[in-house]
Amino acid sequence: MRVLVRKAAGVLSVLLVLLLFGSGLPTAGGQEKGGEPKVLSKIFYADARTWPSEPHLLRHLSRGKFYIPVQDDGLVAVVDPEKPGYIVKLIKIRAEQPHHPWVAPGMRYVYINHQAEGKGDHNVMTVIDSFTDEVVAEIKTDFDDPFHCSFTPNRDLMLCGDLNPKGGYLYYIDPVRHRYMFKVKTNGTAARDVIQSHDGKFAFVGHQGTGNVDVVDINLRKIVKTLDCDRCGRMKMSPDGRYLFASSPPRDFTAIIDVAKQEIVRRIEFPKGSGPGNINFAMGGKIAMIGLGRSGKLALVDVERLELWKVLESGAGTNTAYASPVEPSIAIATNDATDDWYTVVDAGRGEVVERIEAGGKGTHNVHWSADGRFAVGSDRLGETVTLFRWDARARRVLKVASVKVGFGTNGVQWVPYFCGAAFLTRENVKSVKNAPAVNSRGECGQ
Repeated sequence: MRVLVRKAAGVLSVLLVLLLFGSGLPTAGGQEKGGEPKVLSKIFYADARTWPSEPHLLRHLSRGKFYIPVQDDGLVAVVDPEKPGYIVKLIKIRAEQPHHPWVAPGMRYVYINHQAEGKGDHNVMTVIDSFTDEVVAEIKTDFDDPFHCSFTPNRDLMLCGDLNPKGGYLYYIDPVRHRYMFKVKTNGTAARDVIQSHDGKFAFVGHQGTGNVDVVDINLRKIVKTLDCDRCGRMKMSPDGRYLFASSPPRDFTAIIDVAKQEIVRRIEFPKGSGPGNINFAMGGKIAMIGLGRSGKLALVDVERLELWKVLESGAGTNTAYASPVEPSIAIATNDATDDWYTVVDAGRGEVVERIEAGGKGTHNVHWSADGRFAVGSDRLGETVTLFRWDARARRVLKVASVKVGFGTNGVQWVPYFCGAAFLTRENVKSVKNAPAVNSRGECGQ
């Protein structure tokens, strides 16, 4: 009798979890043949923490603008490389220390996290409507320092870490209704990067403070595995979804995790004091680029062989490099310390091409327009952003200008101008007009 009661209680517990999940989380947008969830129809082009990345669907929308949080001045700068004077708007943000932008699937709403560093109100995510460049929501939660986020590929869901030094959490945010939903306590402190598997089933959470890499079942909101990867807070997944690269700056290694097996299959060890950090990919995912922050170098890893290929000199505090969406061997590396230049590399040849002078020190982040014509870099220890243009005839990255916007620029996100639809989808992307919307309804002007 007791056994039957325990079994019944177990069944009820499972049904309760499923009931809560079904009523609380957005669901996938339909099913593919064979029962696999379909990727959302909305178009994705955020940073490399999110898959899919679909600049190829946006290349015909050649006009666009860049959003850059100005961390110390409490602004978000909106910059258009083709507008006279370049500045579209400087948006005043109420919460302290706006840090990094992500555009939600559909290419309309820009989410801003706040890395407050103890300087004020920071338990908030700010949402900007790119149609009006106005703040339309502030998502208040109990998270101490919301940090790097990624969007789920098959439902309207955003998952974010939390740089709380006293605890680690994974936060669930609805990017349609702009609301906080749930949190999951992790096994470490200062949860930094959140990377999701391409099937939308699992989230890998790396910790900057203490702890390893937790694997979370997104549906169950439960840690199902912890991988032995001490303080591997900086992570990116290969574009094919096969491998997750996870760097531990204090331990001087980058682990390579087989996503399907949820196991570490290789550790690339670097010399003591190298400080491997952020990661990006070039050559369609054939080359991983790892910033060696303490040694001022950029490591190139052959992804097929899972072997270190070359190490290039870049600059003090090398962060990582950001590959062009149309010239996949060309990438702009940032040097996040006292040097005042960007380093252009050819990842296919494994060579430094040239240095380009920035407007200030601490070059930090870069994002490219979907057509690869323009890129913008943030000069974190200065008052400027630096604008670049790809010269296809000369096959060179050229500096357009360094534009003064305020002190402490940080993350960068490009968004196309469009009107005639509320969001960009695979169905409407060819029919919208590449022009600024004139109101919050997305209407086109005369």
